Amino acid sequence: MVLAGKHRGGTMIHEYAAIDPMALLFPSRLYVALAEKLHPQVPRAIEIKEALGRLTPEERQYILLRARMLVTYSKAVEEAVVAMK
Repeated sequence: MVLAGKHRGGTMIHEYAAIDPMALLFPSRLYVALAEKLHPQVPRAIEIKEALGRLTPEERQYILLRARMLVTYSKAVEEAVVAMK
C-alpha cells in the first residue's frame, strides 16, 4: 500500500506499509500468539544500529522524530489508564 502525503517539514520518507496477511485471516488473539512464536518482537540494539547505519542523516532524523512521537503517545495512554484505576 502506498502512503501519499506529507508530514510537517516536507515529503514523507516512509512511503510504504506492509500488512501481514495472517493478521487479516486470524482473530487478534490467535494472530498475536502465532506472530510472537514465529517472529518474536525482541529489538536488538546492535541490529538496529547496523540497519540505521545504511540510512541517510535525514532518514535517521525522521525515525528519531517518529520514535519520540510514539513515546509521547504511549505516556498519554499510560496516564489515562492509570487514572481509571
